[in-house]
Amino acid sequence: MYCEAFDIREKPFSLAADPRYLYMSQQHWEAMAHLMYGVQDDWGFVLITGEIGTGKTTLCRLLLDQMPSDVEVAFLINPRLTVQELLASVCDEFRIEHPPAAAGTRELFDLISAHLLAIHSRAHKALLIIDEAQCLSPDVIDQLRLLTNLETADCKLLRIILLGQPELRDKLAQPELEQMSQRITARYHLGPLSKKDVASYVSHRMTLAGAREQFFSRPALRALFRLSRGVPRLINVICDRALLGACMKKEKVVTRATLLQAGHEVLRETRFTSRSASVSRLRWIGAGVAAGMLGALVLLANYDLPAPKSFPVTGSTLPGEATVQAASRGPSDASLWTGEPGPEHGRDAAYKGLLAKKGLSYDSAGPVTENAFCSDMEVFNLHCRDRQETGRDLRTPPVPSVLTLSDTYGRGIFVTLQALRGEKALFRIGDVDREIDISDLRARWTGQYLTLEKIGAPEAAQRKSFPSGAGRRKG
Repeated sequence: MYCEAFDIREKPFSLAADPRYLYMSQQHWEAMAHLMYGVQDDWGFVLITGEIGTGKTTLCRLLLDQMPSDVEVAFLINPRLTVQELLASVCDEFRIEHPPAAAGTRELFDLISAHLLAIHSRAHKALLIIDEAQCLSPDVIDQLRLLTNLETADCKLLRIILLGQPELRDKLAQPELEQMSQRITARYHLGPLSKKDVASYVSHRMTLAGAREQFFSRPALRALFRLSRGVPRLINVICDRALLGACMKKEKVVTRATLLQAGHEVLRETRFTSRSASVSRLRWIGAGVAAGMLGALVLLANYDLPAPKSFPVTGSTLPGEATVQAASRGPSDASLWTGEPGPEHGRDAAYKGLLAKKGLSYDSAGPVTENAFCSDMEVFNLHCRDRQETGRDLRTPPVPSVLTLSDTYGRGIFVTLQALRGEKALFRIGDVDREIDISDLRARWTGQYLTLEKIGAPEAAQRKSFPSGAGRRKG
C-alpha cells in the first residue's frame, strides 16, 4: 500500500530470509568468515549462535547461494527429530535411497557412511547445516558426534554447521555433551546491531527497494534503535508499520512520533499489559475478603475464649512478647538500612512500582538495566528523566519517582517514592509500603532519582522542597 506513496518497487522490510537484503555489519562479516571456515576446513565443526531475529538464517541462505560447486550440502530446518528421523532426513537431503521408515538406525548410518566415502572419492566435500539447532535433543546431538567419527587419514568425511539461539551454548556445555563440545573448532555469537548500524541497515534496505531519498528522520532512527535494541527482525516489523502509518497520515517522511506509535502497536501486546481491568477486579476481591474477615471477627466476639496460659516471669517480658510486638510493628527503620540486601532492594521492583502508579505493569525476563527500561518506555510515549541533585538543600524529586538510597554499608537501595504527607514520606520497597520521616529519607537519599514524563511535555517549572527543618545524615 505504501510502496506507491514512497515510490519504491517492493516492501523493503519483509520478514523473509532474503539474502539480497542482508546488511553485512562487521559482526555479520565475522560470522560469515566462520561459516566459510566450516566449509573449507577439513576438520570443520562450526557453531553460530545469536539472539532471535539477528539474521542467522539469512546469513545461512547467503552462504548457500555462494556455496562452491564441489560442496554437497544437506540443510535441515526442522531439528525436532528422533535419532532415526535425523538419519533419514540426512539421507533425503543427500538424495540417498533408503528403505521406508522401518529401517533401523544402523542401516541408515551405514548408507550415509557409504555415500560420504563416495563424495570423498570424487574430491568433493559433504556439509551438513542444521538451523534452530537449540531444539536438538541430547540423543540426536550425540548421534551427530558419531557422524563426525567418519573420517579418513587426512580429513573428516562430514563437516557440520550448527546455528541456534543462545541456549544452544548452554546445552552443549552440559557434562554429558562434553565430547561433542570439544569437537567444535570455531564458535561465534551474533549480537544486535549498533546505533550506527541501525541507521545504515534502514538506508540499505530502502535503497535496495528503490528509494531515491531517505524516508526516516534522524529522531525516528534514534527512537528505532531504542525500541528494537538493534534486533533486525524487530527493526523490520517496526519500520514496515511506521511506513504504513506515515502513508496513512500523508507524511513525506517517517517522523519520530509515527515510529513510536508503530512501536507501540507492534510491541505492547507482547511485552506490556494494562492494569486498569485487573485493578477493578482486585478491588472487588479485596472488598469481599475484608467483608469475610469482618464477619469472622463478629463471630469470634460472641464466643467466650479460654484464658491465656500463664508463664513464669524470668525477665522484664514474658516469653514471646518481644516477638509479637516486633511483628505488629514490622521491620524497624534501623533494620531496613542494615540488613542483607535482597531482591526487594533492586531496580526491578522499584520500576514496577513506578509504573503501577501510572496504571501500567512491566514484565521482564530477567534483571532490567536502566537503559533497557527507559527504551521500553518509549512504547508508551514516555521518557525517563534521570537527575542527580547536589548541594546541601536537596529538592524533593517528582512524585512518583524511583529514588536511589544508601544503606549503612553504602549499598544502593531503590525505592518508589509514592507520596509526601507533611513531615512524612510514603515509599514502597519491594512489595511493602513504608512511611518514615522525611528527614530520614533525606539522610539516606543519594540525590539521584528517575521519573517518567510524557514525551514532549515541558518540565515542571517549580517543585516542592524538603522542609527546611529536615536533618542531614550524621557522620
